[in-house]
Amino acid sequence: MNDMKKKHTQALHVSVIGIDGSGKSTFAASLPMLLAAEYQLQAGGAGETYVVNTPDEDHLTSGFTPDGLPFTARISTLLKRWAKRFTNHRRIYPFLKVPQMMAQDAAARRMESKWSLDCVVSDGNTLLSTMGRAANYLYPASEVEQTYEPSPEDLAAVLNYVLDGQPVPEAIAARLPNLRPGRWLHRATRTLGLHSVWLPDVVILLKLDPKVALERIHSRGLQIDRHENSDDLAQTHGRYQIALETMRRVKGEDSVITIDVNGKRPGEALRTALKALRTHLLAQKAKRQDARPLGTTKTQLAEGGIWKKVFNPRYVFGYFIPRFFNGAWREPFFPISKPGQRFLKEGYSGGVMKEIYDHKPKEVGLGERIFQGYPLHRAVYDRLQLLKQNVEPELEQRLRSQDQVTVFTAPSGFAYDLFKPLENIAHRAPALMKKVKLIAADLDPHGVLAPELSTRAAKLGIQFEFCQGNLSETQFRNDCAAKGPFDLALFVGLSSWFPKPATLQHLRWLRENLKSTGKLVTDCFTPAGYSLSGRYVGYQAHYYSPQRYRMLLDTAGFDGLNATVQSGRDSINHIMLASPVLDPANSMDPTVAIKSDDPVEDIPLKTTLDVGRQFRHSQQAAGIECVLNGVA
Repeated sequence: MNDMKKKHTQALHVSVIGIDGSGKSTFAASLPMLLAAEYQLQAGGAGETYVVNTPDEDHLTSGFTPDGLPFTARISTLLKRWAKRFTNHRRIYPFLKVPQMMAQDAAARRMESKWSLDCVVSDGNTLLSTMGRAANYLYPASEVEQTYEPSPEDLAAVLNYVLDGQPVPEAIAARLPNLRPGRWLHRATRTLGLHSVWLPDVVILLKLDPKVALERIHSRGLQIDRHENSDDLAQTHGRYQIALETMRRVKGEDSVITIDVNGKRPGEALRTALKALRTHLLAQKAKRQDARPLGTTKTQLAEGGIWKKVFNPRYVFGYFIPRFFNGAWREPFFPISKPGQRFLKEGYSGGVMKEIYDHKPKEVGLGERIFQGYPLHRAVYDRLQLLKQNVEPELEQRLRSQDQVTVFTAPSGFAYDLFKPLENIAHRAPALMKKVKLIAADLDPHGVLAPELSTRAAKLGIQFEFCQGNLSETQFRNDCAAKGPFDLALFVGLSSWFPKPATLQHLRWLRENLKSTGKLVTDCFTPAGYSLSGRYVGYQAHYYSPQRYRMLLDTAGFDGLNATVQSGRDSINHIMLASPVLDPANSMDPTVAIKSDDPVEDIPLKTTLDVGRQFRHSQQAAGIECVLNGVA
């Protein structure tokens, strides 16, 4: 079996749409081959034909199915054949075409998983194609039937309801048909694991003048279908424009690519697509290089690896039994809860962190209470509470005294530690939001952060920009630096997963790009009982006591000695606020003369109250040098 089949990565999904005669079927079938050749990606195609092309070999193409064709692809091919027979029957055709498109979209998702594809190109999409073509069968323009033309706002509301269950505004619902069957159908197919109703990441519209399209259709010498006339083609073209505007509202401006194919050869259109997709494809290729987010073990916990862990003698005797009453007993029960199952699959992804942040202790079931009560997860939950307590007053003070406040957070995750404080401030003083400029950066391997953060920022009315990339890459950091300098910088949740050289480098970079009056908000994890568990299961983590992390901050150009520290209930995770040293040569507190043999306990610590009690640092050590070298 090829190695690429062993590793699943979320693919970039591209859908090609266009009126009849635009050449979209040929285009969609050819693009995967060119993606494999031009960008060295593993690309698939779903439509008239099903293909899987890689730089080294083909794994699926017409007449060549060594690993089999997905069952849903076979269903789609069969339904397409039957639908063609009833193309001219207005009432019958939709009942065959819609299931055919759903089966095709389900096949695209199955291909992504089976061959671990970087990109999948589909000939059409259930939702987008329905938006563009449904009117030709329900209210054909050629028969001068009265029809209601939905606005992009209407369609966006429909999509949000069908896909996410968001309520439809009353004013919009009044002019729409009953949407509950669509929502039910989507949930039913998801339950069955078909994933047949979804929006692509990128849509390519092949723009063609309806008159030219009609000339192309007639030149084929084939039977002309009922809807292949100038009026219906023009109507479809108009409805696709509305669908594209809807796509922009839901997925963002860069989700739509329009290629004018009037007077263009197929090769020209394909080259245009390759160039237009470049940014999306390079980001996908970067994810491919290391599809496992930081904080995710190499051990396949979700595929039986959890039981290998449980019966590992080092785990049982070195950790589980000695730490049984300190939280270890909870770990074997992770699979019985939804967040626990997600954790075993994704590690500490943004989605898992969201599960921890959003849970309501008094409203969850037994399995989730066991998962959420795990010491590390309690520490993460407490961290958010501490961040909100510290970030909100810091932000509000700056917003009331400055014309603009530039905030940088990386890795951003869902940025609860910023949006919660901003929402509270907006409630008291909404006018202050126009002063906020927020830059959020994250690897976002699952592609879920940017849409949610953008929506949340838009509701607040703040300036917002999301940067997807790797913080350890120089060019990416340079791109982020160009958006500074920053008044407030957050570096939370990554110090344990970043290699030490990278952590120091990043802290120095933050110091360089922070205003002299700026503030750094960061955190560190102390080694605790759970760290042994993580070690045995394959995590590669870094642990810092607050004292050690203070030295790291000080070395990076921050006033680490006077940084404030707050800790949660379990004293596992520690929040730190530090200011830059204005004169790096004078980085030490002038009242304290520190030598290499001075004990760490003699360094003055600014420690504030934690969530439940006062946290005091009194660790004994031989000296700062020993601490930095890991002796203490």
